[in-house]
Amino acid sequence: MKLQRLISFSSFLVFILILPESRAGSSSAPVHIEMPVFEGGEGISFFKWCARAFEQAMEQRGRSVSVDLTGDPRMPDKVRIRIFEGSYPEVTNVDLDWWRLIRRGRVLSLDPYLDGPPWNPAEAVTWRDTFLPGTLAPRSYRGKTYGVPFAFFIWSIWYNRDLFENHAFDIPKTWDELYRLCARIHELNIIPMAYQGRYPNYGLSMVYSNYYHLAGPEKYRAWRNMEPGTFDTRLTVRSLELFRELAGTYMQPGVRGMSHTEAQMQFFSGKSAMIPCGSWLKSEMMGRIPEGFRMGSFSYPLPGSSMGDPTAVYSSSSYYHVFSKSANPEAAVDFLRFMTSREVASEFCRQRDITVAIHGANKGNLSQDMTDLERILQGAGSVIGEPPGGGVPEMLQYLQDGFLRVLDGSATPEGVATRWEEQARQIRDRQRNPDRVHVKHRGKALLLLFVIAILPLVFLVHYLVRILRRRRDSQDPDLVLPRLSWGNVTLFIAPALVVYAVFVLWPALRSFGWSLHQWDGLGPMEYKGLLNFRRLLLENDGFWVALGNNLFIMLVIPLFVIPLSLFLAACISGRIRGSRLFRVIFFFPNILGGVAAALLWMHFYNPDIGPVNKLLGWLSSGFLWMGLETPAQWLDFRGFAWLAQDSLYRALIPMFVWGGCGFNMVLFLAAMESIPRELYEAADLDGVGPWAKFCSITLPMIREVLLIAIVFMVIGGMKVFDTIWIWTNQRPMTQTHVISTRMVQTMFQEFRVGEATALAVLLFAMAFAGSLLAIRIGQRPEIEHRDP
Repeated sequence: MKLQRLISFSSFLVFILILPESRAGSSSAPVHIEMPVFEGGEGISFFKWCARAFEQAMEQRGRSVSVDLTGDPRMPDKVRIRIFEGSYPEVTNVDLDWWRLIRRGRVLSLDPYLDGPPWNPAEAVTWRDTFLPGTLAPRSYRGKTYGVPFAFFIWSIWYNRDLFENHAFDIPKTWDELYRLCARIHELNIIPMAYQGRYPNYGLSMVYSNYYHLAGPEKYRAWRNMEPGTFDTRLTVRSLELFRELAGTYMQPGVRGMSHTEAQMQFFSGKSAMIPCGSWLKSEMMGRIPEGFRMGSFSYPLPGSSMGDPTAVYSSSSYYHVFSKSANPEAAVDFLRFMTSREVASEFCRQRDITVAIHGANKGNLSQDMTDLERILQGAGSVIGEPPGGGVPEMLQYLQDGFLRVLDGSATPEGVATRWEEQARQIRDRQRNPDRVHVKHRGKALLLLFVIAILPLVFLVHYLVRILRRRRDSQDPDLVLPRLSWGNVTLFIAPALVVYAVFVLWPALRSFGWSLHQWDGLGPMEYKGLLNFRRLLLENDGFWVALGNNLFIMLVIPLFVIPLSLFLAACISGRIRGSRLFRVIFFFPNILGGVAAALLWMHFYNPDIGPVNKLLGWLSSGFLWMGLETPAQWLDFRGFAWLAQDSLYRALIPMFVWGGCGFNMVLFLAAMESIPRELYEAADLDGVGPWAKFCSITLPMIREVLLIAIVFMVIGGMKVFDTIWIWTNQRPMTQTHVISTRMVQTMFQEFRVGEATALAVLLFAMAFAGSLLAIRIGQRPEIEHRDP
């Protein structure tokens, strides 16, 4: 006992002695800053360098700070999830609904720091003075500033400088001059303009610029803020017409299926003379630009005389915001002061060759390719861009949809302008009356509710009746099955039931609860009952478009995959030569992940150099050489845009056949090889042919496996996500959405959690009902095989 007391006393004494040292050590522990960065055209290497340089600078000032900097092209999705969790990083530049976050008090006001000294007091009086005029305004709200710019992106038209100098082309200043220039370039058998057709924001920036110069700054702000009567006007129509004439005559074939890198490679490979893009173009394509390629740029052309500032340029910036709820916001502000200092910003210009919004940093630090852009920036009297307050984010989807319809010729500018006005009116009505639902799809809603509610109930009653009937009609009343005690049942089932309840049932019930509320994931929930479901089923056009796309995948794709898989399995089960090799070859696509397969097929579908169009072009030429003009015309897919919104779902069929046949073939093959061989031997003795044996023996005996494959495809068709998300560059249009992509966009980009969880509940109900329906249709009387 004495020994134990001595040990306890000694331990207590040691604790008392080291306590002050521990407290002193904790005060000198490094301050931690977490900074997730969108890894786009600016890259990530500079920011890592900047983080290390800041740590060293703070160490010289007697403070220990560590910066945890991570970069990812999909970083916006990751940060959105963290916002819902409430685990905020200190600072980030990712694309979020910042105005909602600002209104909810989640973003730190930077005015006290902007009015204080900059990192280097010799550069300016205040930190605010270090930024170019007007660049802080886009992140100002109610007299306060919530974000600071760094990279300053001027949207312009880039051109091949050698081509222009060799042919003495003049730089166009108006749209008419641009059309004449394009006509001259077209005569040289060179594509005048490459364009990133799958990204509507590149073309919308030109439409915005047109409207600003046609209407003036006041009407432009009213247009972006969705004020009544601003869309259905001649000014909107003319803004769209100018771009449509350029796209319809002078852009590359397959423009609507081009990604940004594919179009930009056309420009740098010399296939096109110009391309519209922001000032990140050279930085984004570093390592891919041919040696000696020289480029220049000029501002978007004017649509005649300008009603605003003729020197105004359309611009955007990479804004950095500090979360007020983060652990160390003060240290994050210090990092921004350091990064936006003239010395550090100049280093960014030298490393990435991108203009910045910092006084004095651009001059002398950019390459010759950026000379024109620097001159545009110096001569710009004002900028055109996102209006203060962010405009109306809900309108952006409609603007992109309408613009793409003008681009593909499926709608006229007049029709799109009228449609935009109506959609803006609907948004304003919803803002005034948030609980009102405009009934537009009553019949469709009743049919869907019947399928997902009544049919499962009918099937459940049917199965219960069958179970009771089997018990009543049992032919062996003396057969008594052994029964487990309740204790044993609990022992076997309880652990799995607990895990299932915690990780599946409870989240599902919580999701259903969220679906009955209006919630943005930040403020308090507001109970709305079935409002979210009523709005989706009765009012929302986009929901029904997305559901139609899901049904296409769920019903059409199996019509190709299942028969081909059965055919391959039947061939291999027949012991053909090389069957083992064919198993490996056909199953190989399943080894690739869904994302890898989607990226691979994106390359296959490239309108310019993709193997699909190349192969079809060779076949067309072959038929033409044989004098068969009709088949040659059918296969003439030169420059066809497979990934445009009107052909994207047809392009899914070959990819899903390629990726799905191998897995289903293995399932069917395993089932076929378990069929007793004597059944086929007996059929041979009776003179039954191969097709009759397949229909009368093989199909009935693998019925259960066939049913499982159909159920898998039904469920997969309802929850498909990754391919559509990647093929639409994470920005699906209304015509290309499926339920899952619409759910992700609604929750993580628009912060409408209640509506998103309502979509999740409907998705589960539809997948469940579809599976039951597939099982019920596939049921047949059981086939019993007994050994003689």
